[in-house]
Amino acid sequence: MNDTAQRNAKRAAEVDFDDVAELGVSAPSRARRGALAFGLSKKLVAFSVAGAVAAATLFTFAFANRGTNLDTSAENPEAAVAVPAAAVAAVEDGFADRTEEVSRNSVRSNLGEAVADENAKERAANMGVAAEDAVKAYTAMTAEERQRLMDEDMKLVDAQSAKLKKEAEEAARRLEEARKAAEAAKNSGSKSGSKSDSKSGEVANSDISDEDIENLSSTGGSMPLKSGYRIGASFGQTGSWSRYHTGQDFPAPVGTPIYAVASGVVLSPTAGGWAGTNVVIRHGNGGSTLYAHMSRKVVSTGQTVKPGQLIGYVGMSGRTFGPHLHMEYYKPGVTPGKVYEASNPMTFLRSLGVR
Repeated sequence: MNDTAQRNAKRAAEVDFDDVAELGVSAPSRARRGALAFGLSKKLVAFSVAGAVAAATLFTFAFANRGTNLDTSAENPEAAVAVPAAAVAAVEDGFADRTEEVSRNSVRSNLGEAVADENAKERAANMGVAAEDAVKAYTAMTAEERQRLMDEDMKLVDAQSAKLKKEAEEAARRLEEARKAAEAAKNSGSKSGSKSDSKSGEVANSDISDEDIENLSSTGGSMPLKSGYRIGASFGQTGSWSRYHTGQDFPAPVGTPIYAVASGVVLSPTAGGWAGTNVVIRHGNGGSTLYAHMSRKVVSTGQTVKPGQLIGYVGMSGRTFGPHLHMEYYKPGVTPGKVYEASNPMTFLRSLGVR
């Protein structure tokens, strides 16, 4: 190795590697650094814009498909969990059409009906309790007590006997006038016998009306109840009565219509408390019928009736075991209400052709 080569080798051995690194990777100039920073900024902006566009696109797609992608069927249980049934029902209620059924007036109406139903049930229950209590109280009476009460009623009937006799005589007069008027009308061809000039002149000055003539001249008979009844205790039956049963019972619900069994004139009701609200009718054959334990009557004393005409409704007034019509029949000359002189009313009905 010559001298020149040795000097170079020595110099190379003495070189600091840090100096070499600094020489090999020299620091960039100011212009170079500015260019690098500008390029990096452009890339960040581009990435930011691209991310915003992607997010907006994803949101738009999700919003547009919110109705179709929400599957609450059994094939998509996750969706059903995400939207509970209660929430769906709440939404439907919130956006439901406000029809009349859910309107304020409808709510008031439904509430009123509910209150009325409850009141009706309460009244029915109270009536049932009252009826049951009455039956228990009456059945708890001893035979002696029932007989004592009936004896007191018979005293009231005796005191009323003169009044009923006078009314029965007046009824007989009207019945006879009606018969003559109807016969005169038939002979003369006139519709109004009381207004016609009959040869005999017997009814020319009568105060009887055309309606009275029609009612009192009606023939035939009718059952006292036409539907919703059954045959109960019969005449002469013994049991829970003072002595024996003095009429025919027709058990039926309260409010069942009661009809006159034959034409006649309405007399004053019997004063006997056992009968409660009652109607007495004097018939053309001279006999009378009594309809007891009514809830209400629709005829008055002196009124004429024809067979099958409404006279009242079934009830349980007076002394009774339950709602029913108690019907009695009194032969001519017997004061209505004297129960132990009454006859079998079914025999009278059969005489009218009623079976």
